[in-house]
Amino acid sequence: MAIWLDVNKSSSIPIYVQLVDQIKHALEVGILLPGDKLPTVRQLANELTIAPNTIVKAYGELDALGLIESRVGSGTVVVGNLKVKMRPQQHEGVFERLHNVVKDAASLEISEQELNEHYNSAVRHFYGEANVRLENKGAKGEV
Repeated sequence: MAIWLDVNKSSSIPIYVQLVDQIKHALEVGILLPGDKLPTVRQLANELTIAPNTIVKAYGELDALGLIESRVGSGTVVVGNLKVKMRPQQHEGVFERLHNVVKDAASLEISEQELNEHYNSAVRHFYGEANVRLENKGAKGEV
């Protein structure tokens, strides 16, 4: 259902804040669009194995921001549109997070090869297999 939502129960960030941030991000990048239905409170609570009140709190915050609304008979629907072109500072934020991931991997003594395998797996998942092969050839000077 909402496979793009992922909560970290051991994080110091409250779960409802994680949900709000992830749903806002999904709106920004176009995963969610106006008119899309969100899972019911019960469905999402069961899927993420968290308390329904946590979902209610997250949905309440998003409603207060004018991004979603609950409609009788049709559930919770996206009404706001945050999809924007990524600005240079957003790009920089992505690159900074990538840098921190590599730094964390190095401090955990994860090999460069293992890190590359996981990175390429993620790229394949989001960009497709063909792009990874082209990028790898380009990196090796084979293109």
